[in-house]
Amino acid sequence: MTLLREKALRNASIVSLIVGLVISSHKLYAQDNSQGRYRPEGRQIGLAIGREFDERLYEVRTYKPTVNSEAFAGVMAFYPLTLSFDPPNGAVAFVPGFRAPASLYEWWGPALASLGYSVFILETNTPTDTLSARADALIAAVDFIKSENQNSTAPVANKIDLEKIAIMGHSMGGGASLIAATQLGDDIKAVIPLALYCCEPGQSFSGDYSSLTVPVMIVASAEDKVAPPADHAKLLYDSIAGSKTYVEFASGDHMFVSNSGEEKAALSRFVLAFLKDKLDGRSHLESLDNAGAKLTLLLTE
Repeated sequence: MTLLREKALRNASIVSLIVGLVISSHKLYAQDNSQGRYRPEGRQIGLAIGREFDERLYEVRTYKPTVNSEAFAGVMAFYPLTLSFDPPNGAVAFVPGFRAPASLYEWWGPALASLGYSVFILETNTPTDTLSARADALIAAVDFIKSENQNSTAPVANKIDLEKIAIMGHSMGGGASLIAATQLGDDIKAVIPLALYCCEPGQSFSGDYSSLTVPVMIVASAEDKVAPPADHAKLLYDSIAGSKTYVEFASGDHMFVSNSGEEKAALSRFVLAFLKDKLDGRSHLESLDNAGAKLTLLLTE
């Protein structure tokens, strides 16, 4: 009788322990899930592309990092929820265009993080930061990503592969991303200017990017009246001597890469294919079709 009672007590203790662990894990999950909200559209786009590419899909979380940088004022951060034994993933820093807040590009966070990338959308010091200031912000952002990876209190600590960092930017931020890439060199593995504006306001492009060694994907729209491709995106693309891809959509205004853009699904297919190819060694881009998107030009060299 005593043995049976002891066995029953042991079994009850084990059940209590298991229940306690399950409840604790649900509490931790709920706490993580409450750390931030994001645009569901970006998440849905990322999931669809991940399934198309047969890539692993991740839950997405957000957090608000502490920023101590003179180059930028803040960060909207998105990251994939990984397991403790998962290898580190890549990261992307994104700088906005002239007069644009980080929130204007929020959809990119969950779209890219759904496929495993930590995404850091920068808030510039002022909406009218210059081209060079935006380039400095991206350069500082790469250092920030490295420091967050070593920050034991950050949810991305030891989760980022520092050999897999890319930078992006829109409009003047796109032009700045090319400037930053020439200085960052091997510290990054890809640069993606979107509807890029080449120069400071009112200036025209007179240089070249023949020394750029980082793989580049430039995305533009034929209907862009603010930064016509002939004077901006295509002009700068032609000056690049290294590995490069040029995607020109037939429609879409200068803001087609923002939250309000109508070609987000097609746009992100090209961007994610490029990131997966350059950061993770895939070959999605070479087999990518237009999937209904109307392009005026697609070049890969």
